[in-house]
Amino acid sequence: MTYEQLRVLHAVVNEGTFRSAAEKLFKSQPAISTMIKNLEEEIGISLFSRDSYRPKLTDSGRVFYEKSLAVIQQTQELASFAKRLSNYEEPLVTVSINAVCPLPPVLETLKLIEQEYPATQIRLTTEQMGGAIERLFDERSDLVITTQTGIEPDQMEAKPYKGVKIIPVAHHTHPLAQRAGMLSINDVKPHVQVIVTDSSQSRNKQSLDLMPQNRRWYVTDFAAKKDIIMAGMGWGGMPKHTIENELDAGELVQVYVDEFDVRHSQQYLIRRTDKPVGKVAAAIWDRLSETYSAT
Repeated sequence: MTYEQLRVLHAVVNEGTFRSAAEKLFKSQPAISTMIKNLEEEIGISLFSRDSYRPKLTDSGRVFYEKSLAVIQQTQELASFAKRLSNYEEPLVTVSINAVCPLPPVLETLKLIEQEYPATQIRLTTEQMGGAIERLFDERSDLVITTQTGIEPDQMEAKPYKGVKIIPVAHHTHPLAQRAGMLSINDVKPHVQVIVTDSSQSRNKQSLDLMPQNRRWYVTDFAAKKDIIMAGMGWGGMPKHTIENELDAGELVQVYVDEFDVRHSQQYLIRRTDKPVGKVAAAIWDRLSETYSAT
């Protein structure tokens, strides 16, 4: 019996189906089914009744599941305690941030950490929408800065970090920029809306600010999106801090579109609480926490 098998059992019970548990843990459904089957064979009882679409705990399964909750909690606490005792400096720490979040303050912190812990390699990735939280779930990142969408409260903690404004803009030569007042959905339909795609691998990819039946171009990052908008080839929402110079110079113009309000995207500093935290990752967390803003 392994800790991972108990995590899978917990996910199936809480999510209600093997498929939902697989998506939650970023595993394949066959892998989830196999782990539950192996656990049942090892302990000699059937955990689930599979007579209906949604797996239901058997009476023995219910008792076993309730006992397993204490084991999971104790295992997590023991792992964290051991990490604190070892005072271990990790060889690698990975930080992932949502691409809408301002990068310079994060780089300033990482620069200080790099000087303090020169033996630790720091890896920084920028992700779109659900990409950062997926990396945290998948244990490919030690801490992330992103929205709380998809967060698991019993496995993670979050602190407000930075508020980011997403505003719809177009180049001053674009037809939409020539129109005064509020634009209707029909007004924007003929014009290309530039969309940044979700970098996660989840089946439930996020899509934000999509206008119905609009012509769309999909790109993988905000730099490409900005270039297309600056070329007058489309319009779309951009983090305000990335286009302030262009707005001040009048190159880009905010457009007012019905059902596309200025969006306040609150970013959070997030890490897992069910996994041990290394010394360097904890130092990064503490430094970033000192500068967080809920504005």
